[in-house]
Amino acid sequence: MHYRHPYWLEHVAVPAHRKGRTMKLRIRISGAIAAALLLGSLLPTVAQAATDPPTLDDLSAEQQQAIAAWESGGTNMSTASGDANVTSRTAVASVAATSGTNSMKLYRGSWLMWAEENVSFGYGGGSVTWSDAFQQSGWVIPNTVKQNGTKRIYTTSARHDWRGSYTVGAGVPTPWGNANVYSATSNAFSRVLNVGSYQKWED
Repeated sequence: MHYRHPYWLEHVAVPAHRKGRTMKLRIRISGAIAAALLLGSLLPTVAQAATDPPTLDDLSAEQQQAIAAWESGGTNMSTASGDANVTSRTAVASVAATSGTNSMKLYRGSWLMWAEENVSFGYGGGSVTWSDAFQQSGWVIPNTVKQNGTKRIYTTSARHDWRGSYTVGAGVPTPWGNANVYSATSNAFSRVLNVGSYQKWED
C-alpha cells in the first residue's frame, strides 16, 4: 500500500487521441482565469468612480455661466411710467377717463435654462378691470426648469399683484442617469396698476 500526501499531484497518462481535447480545455481554463483576473483589477476603479458623486466643479463652463445668469436675477426688471400707488380719490378721479390694456414680461436666465413671467391686464374708470398671467420656460438637457405656477396674491381696484415661482437645476450625465448638482427656486413678482403701468421684480 502506497501512502499519498494529501497535496500530491499525480501525473496521469492521457491517451494520444485525447491530448488535443485536454490542451484545448487547458487553454480555455487559462483564458477564463486571465479574464477573471483582468475584471477583478478593473472593478475597484469602477466602484471608486461610482462612489464619487459629481459636484459643481463637474459642470461645463456653459453651465457655470447659465447659473451665474440665473443668480444675477431678471434681465428686464423695471417700473413703467406712472404713479405706483394711485390710491387717493383725487388721483383716481384724474385717471378715471383713461382706459386700455397692457402687458408685461419678466425674463430670467439664459438660453441653457430660462423662465419668463407674462402678465396682461385691463384698466379703466380708475380701476384695474381684469388681469391674467401665465409662465413660459425652456432648458437644454441636462439642465432643468420647473414651473411652480403663478397666482394673483393681492386684488384691489387700484392694483393687482401676481407671484410666480420657478425651480432650476443643473446636472451632470452619468451612466445611471442625470445627477443634479445645482438647484435654486426663485419668485417673480408683478404689480399692475389702474393707470396702465406696472412693476416687476424678483427675489
